[in-house]
Amino acid sequence: MDLAEIRQRLDQEFSNFAFGRASFPLLFQTGIADAAVHSAGVSYLLALGIEFGLSAIAEYPTIVHADEQWKKTSKVMPDSIWFHPRTNQPWIAFEFERFEKGDELKIEDKVRNLALSYYQSCKSIELCVLIYWLRSGIAPRAIDPLLKIFEQGFSTNGILVAAPQCSLSLYKFVFCQASSAVGIVNLTMKDEQGVYLVNGDNANRISVFSATKVQ
Repeated sequence: MDLAEIRQRLDQEFSNFAFGRASFPLLFQTGIADAAVHSAGVSYLLALGIEFGLSAIAEYPTIVHADEQWKKTSKVMPDSIWFHPRTNQPWIAFEFERFEKGDELKIEDKVRNLALSYYQSCKSIELCVLIYWLRSGIAPRAIDPLLKIFEQGFSTNGILVAAPQCSLSLYKFVFCQASSAVGIVNLTMKDEQGVYLVNGDNANRISVFSATKVQ
């Protein structure tokens, strides 16, 4: 199994959520409380890696692989790490993060963490994936600052972090009220708070409606 196959399988899963719907109905169908989305999303990514035949660990401290230079940087624990099937080294790093209007800096921090995970893994990570999730009606205005981190690098605590020599993939997951997810044909993204329906038993539950590959 190579990275190209992993990318293809990720894109396929995020296009129809076949595994997600079968294994995580709370997250993809019946709905889950807003406060539980992050835990459910990380669990889904963990299980997806295992479904792909890879070892996967949640909140893995990549700093345990770091040389002395990178041990001086902050301890990075990506939401999920998938390990290479032959070397058993960190191979793919994921962050699953909520996005609210005004959270651009928080999202940038997550991308910096992914970049650091590359170096703390002794450069064994080949793909970093940021999935930002949002409720219908909220969207980042631009992803240029996120790409800039991987294209130009950055500095942290006086340490220059060069542009990582690995790939960055960005996905957007849109959530909607669980009871309104069925029958929706098109969902328009706007830079403003979306309006939820508040009728029915599932009024307080949200589920994944769609995923889009942003970059």
